[in-house]
Amino acid sequence: MNEAFGEYIHRLRTESNLTLTKLAAALDIDQSTLSKIENMKRNIPEEILPKLAHVFNLNIYELEREYFSEKIANMIYPQKDTQELLKLAEEKVRYFQNKNHQQGKLKF
Repeated sequence: MNEAFGEYIHRLRTESNLTLTKLAAALDIDQSTLSKIENMKRNIPEEILPKLAHVFNLNIYELEREYFSEKIANMIYPQKDTQELLKLAEEKVRYFQNKNHQQGKLKF
């Protein structure tokens, strides 16, 4: 996705000819909350993702990837050396994966 998550939701909504009110009702959130999400004044709550996937017939795993990648991008974009931060984060992920894998092998 080459747009912000809020912009993506706005595009999906308008392409589907849904009003703010109808989509907000389908997502079980206030219309004003949806408007803020679309205008990138508020982040979308993670628990809304399954409902969003259902309404627009989207793959939930791809939607979650986009959601989490944007969260990560928002956390690091103000920093100066984002490539180095991403490299360090990848190393941490590998460490956590390895540590969890090793813990799974413990015998009691």
